[in-house]
Amino acid sequence: MIDISLTGRRCRATKEIRSHQGLARRFTEGTIQYDLENIGRHLLSVEWDSGVTDYVYPFEIEILDEEEPCSADMNETWREPVEFDEDERRVVTQRDARWN
Repeated sequence: MIDISLTGRRCRATKEIRSHQGLARRFTEGTIQYDLENIGRHLLSVEWDSGVTDYVYPFEIEILDEEEPCSADMNETWREPVEFDEDERRVVTQRDARWN
């Protein structure tokens, strides 16, 4: 199922994301294209500012165009942050994410 409700929203990587498309370093910014469920996985298609388009898990990014950036949860679109990184930004860690 594809959900386009997040299309156009700006996001930033909360960690290094390695894929067959290359490497998106932490703090790399991009634009969400769509949200999808695939084989029980919740993924987001993101076009990074470098021009590379790749799929990421919601906990790997934070939304920038809200009042305060927050990371995503696996079962809900957005979730309250649970801890701070070394730059005092709020993040949701993978261990806190719940799988469908």
